[in-house]
Amino acid sequence: MATIKKDKGLDNSVKLMKQGYLYTTNQRERLGVTDGVFETRALGGKRIIALSGKDGAELFYDNDKVERSGTLPKRIVNTLFGKGAIHTTTGKVHIDRKALFMSLMTEGNLKYLRELTRTLWHANTQRMESMDQVNVYRESIIVLTKVGTRWAGVQAPEKEIENIATDMDIMIDSFKAIGSAFKGYREAKAARRRVEDWLEDQIIQTRKGKIHPPKGTALYEFAHWKDYKGEPMDSRLCGIDLMNTFRPLIAINRFVAFGALAMYENPVTKEKIKQDDDYAYMFAQEVRRFYPFVPYLPGKVKEDFEYKGYHFEKDTMLGLDVYGTLHDPSVWENPNEFYPERFKDWDGSPFDLIPQGGGDYYTNHRCAGEWMTVIIMEETMKYFASRINYDVPEQDLTVDLNSLPGRIKSGFIIENVQENVDRT
Repeated sequence: MATIKKDKGLDNSVKLMKQGYLYTTNQRERLGVTDGVFETRALGGKRIIALSGKDGAELFYDNDKVERSGTLPKRIVNTLFGKGAIHTTTGKVHIDRKALFMSLMTEGNLKYLRELTRTLWHANTQRMESMDQVNVYRESIIVLTKVGTRWAGVQAPEKEIENIATDMDIMIDSFKAIGSAFKGYREAKAARRRVEDWLEDQIIQTRKGKIHPPKGTALYEFAHWKDYKGEPMDSRLCGIDLMNTFRPLIAINRFVAFGALAMYENPVTKEKIKQDDDYAYMFAQEVRRFYPFVPYLPGKVKEDFEYKGYHFEKDTMLGLDVYGTLHDPSVWENPNEFYPERFKDWDGSPFDLIPQGGGDYYTNHRCAGEWMTVIIMEETMKYFASRINYDVPEQDLTVDLNSLPGRIKSGFIIENVQENVDRT
């Protein structure tokens, strides 16, 4: 039996944090790993086998060999996902609740999301015109909070939108600590508590008939749903999972900023987006592949098995290298080049484009909102390419791959925003 190469050390968490998205790539290169498998210790000295590449993703999402329950660091559960959230479940419970999420992905709901995104960005134009400078990262989280809550059927007063957006951003940003103690942990927990309180109240008021969200919205369906035992979901847990229907939409603000940067650095793409709706789709997919979003995903060996000549023991922790897989030269030609056309004939594999997880939507932990991400990105990029004109002042456009989560240092600043109107 072959021996897995190791990144030696009692706990490499500090090294992982310092090297960020490039940690696994750096170690594979240093150790001479060619099959995407090496061992490290992190998160308090836990033994973790890192997997990378299309084969590694396919193994990671094999439900007979790997499980996700209990693998997310407690602090990330407490701040990003919520206690008891669908991300922490497995087996029948996971499949049952995942079906609820997937039931929202109707043609009508997705069409409405597209219309909502287009409408709310256009409605925000006057606000941006009045601003000396617009931070695209910050502005998009406000717009997408409006999109997400409206789509979910949640009542979010206009005066509270910025506060809700700020709390969401704090929660999403808590991923940067990969479960370790960090300065903003209490702030992130407090932000989650405020949003959970608000959403639990909406669930309770819906069940009492005091508010009436439209049938087919996330709020309506979650409030009235019963599990495979015929039991309604606990109101707190229901509020947590309700948040998980639109929190990922708000996190798209990172992709929006990256997309604006890609358009600026590759001006030809802006013209192509204007001319071709199909290109907007390819552009959105390439933004998701090219830029740093989720660095790693955790799993655990379910039962002993062999893979590529290595023995994997039950309960061994696994880490799927998401960023490395998205930049794997054996999977993607010229992976460090931004090239949307690569998706023109893409086969739709569930194991190569995995910025929001991989595998099957219904039985794995692949994000149910992935289609929604693409729709929002398509409409948002068309808005920035066609509906407004703006200038990009000098700023720090660095994307630091050695920090988590990945973002543009300046947030991407634009100024002199004007609606693009053909007055001829």
